[in-house]
Amino acid sequence: MEKTAADAMDIPELARYFSSFQLEDLPPSVVATAKSCMLYALAVGIGTKKARPALIATSATESGGEAATRLIDGKRLAPGSAAFANAVLMSGRAQGDSHLCGHMGGVVIPAALASAEAHGASGATLLASVVAGYETALRIGRDHYADLSLRGFRTSPCYGVFGATVASSRIRDFSAAQMCHAICLATNFAGGLRQYVESGTEESPYQAGFAARNGIYTADLAACGAEAGLLAFTGRAGFYSTYARQGVDYGRRVTEALGKVFEIENVTYKEYPACQIVRGVAKGLAEMRESLRGKEPARIEIRLNPYEAEFIGTKYSGPFTSAAQTLMSAPFCAALTWATGTISYGGLRDFDNPRINDLIPKIAVIADETRGKYEPHIKIDTSDGAVQAWEEKSGAGDSIYRLTWDAAVVMNRRLCDEVGVPQALARQVEEEVATLEMKPDAGSLVSAVCAAATAP
Repeated sequence: MEKTAADAMDIPELARYFSSFQLEDLPPSVVATAKSCMLYALAVGIGTKKARPALIATSATESGGEAATRLIDGKRLAPGSAAFANAVLMSGRAQGDSHLCGHMGGVVIPAALASAEAHGASGATLLASVVAGYETALRIGRDHYADLSLRGFRTSPCYGVFGATVASSRIRDFSAAQMCHAICLATNFAGGLRQYVESGTEESPYQAGFAARNGIYTADLAACGAEAGLLAFTGRAGFYSTYARQGVDYGRRVTEALGKVFEIENVTYKEYPACQIVRGVAKGLAEMRESLRGKEPARIEIRLNPYEAEFIGTKYSGPFTSAAQTLMSAPFCAALTWATGTISYGGLRDFDNPRINDLIPKIAVIADETRGKYEPHIKIDTSDGAVQAWEEKSGAGDSIYRLTWDAAVVMNRRLCDEVGVPQALARQVEEEVATLEMKPDAGSLVSAVCAAATAP
């Protein structure tokens, strides 16, 4: 497959690197982050085992094929079906790991895990495939995500399909040429719209499921000789311009510092099962609630970076009929935090709570160009005339939420406790992930997760 002069994006170089690198080639910090991402994604999946989308996905995928495991019940399925069900499971509570390009853990890890089971890959190969999948998805999206979102597309499935494709390809030891074809072929299977937010429906986790499944199917096609053109991204009707704007070099940094700087190390965690845009809002209001104990707000003003303030669903103030609306709504999440001290899975479904609904009209969300991304400013005017302000420190952004092993462990134990999983089973999952590179295959990890997911 020859690169043309018209192509501004070096997909062949991306494929050469990810088809050949080994886990031992990676910096220890990257391996540690990959483990953190895996533990966190599995923990979110365990914490989602009772959620409606996960149960629907279980009903929609039939047993058969017996090459990979559906984690929610231990049933054996074909790899694509297992990846679909597990991706829905890991994406069903809107608490997956985060990056400006989306939530890759709920797409890449299910595809990598199902492929590893199906092809008998070692734990080290599984970890390497996870890094390859994250890096591919995040590098493809990092200069494109804002324009893609403005068009109404959702980043996680649109970029996640590339990560799932590369993770599955890496598991199967593709040549550079095969992987290059697979990446370009995946442009045809990227998709997922944001309209569900306004509609109040729950397409979001299913989008992750299809992206994970499509990544495996795309790798299957490439393994059988399917080819795709190099202009799949940059051509006149290619992915970048079709999903955003014409004439922008979105792929200019795809291979920049490849193998030296890793986007996966910019992945963050979500303390709450809601959009990361409201993460700092909840943090600030929880602190202000404590300091203003006994006082009631007459007005709450939330200033956000314009991209966040105008993001679909951020300003929505009701009526609320589903968590797809509440978890995106800064007014609802702010009111919930003031009323209860936090954003909880159950609270996001408490649509008729009069305490929350009485507060929402008092909350204003304002686009402010002086605010950095993930750096909200909050001002409260209390009913007795007091005024208090809070802001995320300039330059902090989402860096204070970097996903570390310790953060993943905390979340694993918290979510297991939330759904009644014994802490001994939670610790077993941690141990399996921590020692994954020494395992001959993914079998014991899958068994540990299934034990936790099926615990009564």
